[in-house]
Amino acid sequence: MSKWLLSASALVVLSGAFGCTPPKVVTQITSARDQMKFLVVQGNSQQVVKCQVAADGALSGCKPMQLVLQDED
Repeated sequence: MSKWLLSASALVVLSGAFGCTPPKVVTQITSARDQMKFLVVQGNSQQVVKCQVAADGALSGCKPMQLVLQDED
């Protein structure tokens, strides 16, 4: 499955490489049970995308999650 993840990450990078906007880069991937989360960075913005993983490894229901970063004092 890690070979598939590398391919998916490369596809995300290449899909934005030829446009006017900075490319989207997947910097971290986590998975647990039937969910997978991707940390996607595009320029100065970050986004976490959560997907459901089927038994055959197919991703579905991918949607961005709310991301709130707070500084600790």
